[in-house]
Order: sequence, then C-alpha cells, then structure tokens
Amino acid sequence: MRTLLAALLFALLVAAPAAAAAPVRASASIDRNSVTIGDQILLSVTIETDGGYSIVDGGVGRSVGVFEVVETLAPQLNKLPGGGSRYVFRYRISAFRVGTYILPPIQVAYQGPGGERGVSPTGELPIVVGTVIRPGESTDDVKPLKPQLRLPGAPPDLSGAIRVALVLVVLAMLVLIIWQTRRAMAKRAAARPPAPEAQLTPAQRAMVELTRIGELRLPEKGRYAEHYMLVANALRVYVRDRFGLRATERTPRELREDMLAAGLDRSEIATIYDILREGEVARFHQAPGYPARAQHAVRSAMDAMRRAAVAEQYELMHGQAS
Repeated sequence: MRTLLAALLFALLVAAPAAAAAPVRASASIDRNSVTIGDQILLSVTIETDGGYSIVDGGVGRSVGVFEVVETLAPQLNKLPGGGSRYVFRYRISAFRVGTYILPPIQVAYQGPGGERGVSPTGELPIVVGTVIRPGESTDDVKPLKPQLRLPGAPPDLSGAIRVALVLVVLAMLVLIIWQTRRAMAKRAAARPPAPEAQLTPAQRAMVELTRIGELRLPEKGRYAEHYMLVANALRVYVRDRFGLRATERTPRELREDMLAAGLDRSEIATIYDILREGEVARFHQAPGYPARAQHAVRSAMDAMRRAAVAEQYELMHGQAS
C-alpha cells in the first residue's frame, strides 16, 4: 500500500510541471450540473495562451455530445502579462433526453509561433438531465397521442410503391438543380452571359451566390466580416424573394420570429438564424475568427438551400408560386 501511494505521489509531482508548461491551457465549466429536459445550461470554455500562440478552432460546433448548442454568446478576450491571451467562449446548451451524461472533453486546436499545431482538451463534466414529472406525481392524465386527423381535401395516403417513386422524382430534381447550378458557374467562368436570373428560383440564386462566396476564400485572407456579410445577404435575399418577408431590414432575432410566424421549416429557420448570429459576432464583436468555422457556415447554408430548392421544384410541379 505504501509503495502504491508513493508511486501516485511521484506521478503527480512529475505531471504537475508538465501541465503548467503547456503553452495553451483549456478548461470548461457549467453554471449547473442538474437540470430538467429542455433547460438551458451556460457552458463556458476558458482558454489561456502564451505569447505567440493563437486559437485555430474553439472545438464547439452545433452540438457537444448529446447536448445541442442553442445559442452562441459573444466571446471575451483579455490580454495576460507576458504577451499571452485569455479567451472565454460561452454557449447555451440543452438536452432533450433524460439520463446521466458526461459532457465530453472539448478539443481546442491551436497554432504556435513557428507554425506547429496542437490540441488542448478540457476536462469531462457530469450532467444529470431529469424529467419534469415529480416523484409520486400521477401520470394518469397523460394520454398517448391520437392519430393525426386527415383534413378535408387532403391527398390520399400514399402506398409504398408511390413513396419510392416520389423519392426517385425528388432525387432526379436534385440532380437537375445541381447540374443547373454548375452550368451557371461554368458560364460565369467562361465570361459568357449567364442564364437570365429570372429563370432561377430564389434558392437556386442563393446557391449560385454561396458558391461564389466560397470560392473567394475570404476567411483565409482574414476578411471575416466581409465573408459573413455576403453569406448573410444571400440568405436574407432568399427569404425576402421566396417568402415575401422584410428579411433585409430585420435583426437575426426579429427575422427568426417572422419566419416562425410564417410557418417556415424549423430546421431551415435554425440554420439561417445560427449563421446570421455568427455573422453578427464576427462583424460587430471583433471575435477571433476561424477559417474552418466560417467556411462551415457556407456549407451549412448551401445544404439548406439544396433542400429548399427541392421544395421549390415540388411546389412548381403542383402549380404553386415560390
């Protein structure tokens, strides 16, 4: 037993100086570790760097383990004695399943003054997600969902064969949309007059513009504000042209409320809102930028526009204006 304790003490003494010597140190904290389903938790990621070291990726995307990132707050930056920096990134996260979970380590990627790269992980954090039903509370009044009522004039239930045929039609339309987009790009590259813009739907026009923005590679040049301004403008014009909303005059939060009131697809609303919020942070809060994260915003917007383009084609097939 004494031998084991001595070995553990020796390991701690050896590891402590090594940890202190790390040029980039990351830690994570939460404001509470016990919540009910849907409650928001404030996650803070604190990163301290020595002089000459920069953060390449904060390690938090749209989810952390089973927890979804509901909102990204404005980051904080402070200078440390000796030329170092302290970054504090804050997020509001939430879980929608009951259980005891471990918030996994967040992998913070950094780059040194000589171009060398490394990763500094945070520690794990236990979080308990409970139910809103109190112990001993009766659940007899909680009844199962009833089958959805069919509205008068609704189309009949599709059989399996018809569903397969519909999926094939949608895939064919998606291939056609991608082909049309690439054709428009080829015409622009060859300096030939592009197809009339009126022939493209709002989502297709947004796809063409997002492709052009991605090819500019502005984040790699440090021009984050310009990059996000172009991406946000493409999405706002799409919402304005397709749904008739005053998208170019609204804040991200106001536009989200308008889109919810108009009954837009919630996943599409979430994607547009998240990208607009990232743009606000990059343009007005002078937050440190990450090229990979900025280009990820373009890819997310492109994916949303591909789905929207399929919906537009489906509406056109049924005689509805987009």
